[in-house]
Amino acid sequence: MTTSPPQVNGHKRPMPPLGDELPTADPNVAPEPPQPTRREEARADRRMDREEDRKDRDQQRKLKDDAKQAKIARRQAVRAEKDKARARRRKDRKAAWQNMQVKLAHHMPLWGLPVVIVSLVMGWSGQAGAAAHLGMGLFAVGVPVLTEGMVLTFAGLTGQAIEQGRPYKGLMRITWSATLVAAAINGAGHLIEDSSADGMYRAGAYALASLAAMILWWVVMRSKRAAIAGRSAEEIARWKRLGRRHPILVRRARRVADNTGASLPSAYATVWERANGAKLGEPSISEIRASRRAAYRRRAAESWDGQRRLKRTRNAPAVPLPAAGTDSTAHPPGAASDDARTPVQAPFLPVALLVPGGQGGWVRHPVPVLPMAALKRARTQGNGTATTRFPQGKDADSRRIRNDVNGDRIATVRKLVADAATKNLDLRKHPSNRAVARALGCRPGTARELLAAVLADRGITRK
Repeated sequence: MTTSPPQVNGHKRPMPPLGDELPTADPNVAPEPPQPTRREEARADRRMDREEDRKDRDQQRKLKDDAKQAKIARRQAVRAEKDKARARRRKDRKAAWQNMQVKLAHHMPLWGLPVVIVSLVMGWSGQAGAAAHLGMGLFAVGVPVLTEGMVLTFAGLTGQAIEQGRPYKGLMRITWSATLVAAAINGAGHLIEDSSADGMYRAGAYALASLAAMILWWVVMRSKRAAIAGRSAEEIARWKRLGRRHPILVRRARRVADNTGASLPSAYATVWERANGAKLGEPSISEIRASRRAAYRRRAAESWDGQRRLKRTRNAPAVPLPAAGTDSTAHPPGAASDDARTPVQAPFLPVALLVPGGQGGWVRHPVPVLPMAALKRARTQGNGTATTRFPQGKDADSRRIRNDVNGDRIATVRKLVADAATKNLDLRKHPSNRAVARALGCRPGTARELLAAVLADRGITRK
């Protein structure tokens, strides 16, 4: 039985002849690696192609996923930007609304806006309708624009002036004038349109509607002015009364406050002390003189003996009249001299005269009927010059007032000198006599003397 030779890759391997021995491998030589066959190479190529195709598909899938994610990210970014812009617009609208509310609240509270709106609508429609009835045609729309527009414009300017602390009284007067003119035009137009009782009622209603908003606005501005100034309504009313009663002093006080930066009450106290010679709450020179004159006249009335003389002697004894109701406290018994001659009593009037008596009471004094005497001559000195006296008197109150005024002036001069020394100014030149006189409100000579006295304490002498 014969065997077929083995096949390798489909080819028959030659068999060695019989009797020949197979070659033996040399142990010292490394065996050659098996060479890949064509099929194996094709299989490896197909495997590499499939691997490259898979990598290409993975790469394309990855690129597609990245593009999709980028598109989603762009869409989300756009949506986020839209949301941010929407939130920003919502925030801006809310801030604008709140800002508008604050601005409106500065001029008018929110609860007063319906009154203003109704007043404006009635005023505009009423004036335009009345003008159209009079045959003005298209120009009828310009009538409320001129009248109510002027009112709104001047009201806004007045509110801004009050907020910024600028003068506003002139603008307030112009606003009220424009409001009254608008109300008169409104009422007159409807009255011309219908002069019956119903027409008069309608004209009055439209005129009051034009004034309602202005009245409410004026009340709000008055409260706002008090709030901005930091004063109460009672204090503002008090300064108004002071301005009406003492206009010159209030004007001077405002000027002093503007020049020195002091508050208005302290400036008014300074001006009052300069004008009256006394501080606020203390008796002024005129009041002291008036009280002295009243006391002198009361003493003269109580000690009057019924006689009229050209020259009354100071040491002449006063003889009480035997009249009913005389004040016994003012004339104690035994006060008159025993050597005084009793005058002949003249006839008295039927009605007694009431004169001030002791303890604040009144005393009935009979009035004698005497013949008319010659006119008194004016008392002058021998050289024909008028007598001069110190305007504040010489009593204790006057001396105290003079000392207080002098002390305040010295304190003011010392403060000016201390400020000049703090600023490293030359005290031989600063402060000047004119600056001291302006600060004290006195004459330059008086200021120079006070300044010299203060500088002498520091060892400085001016030439």
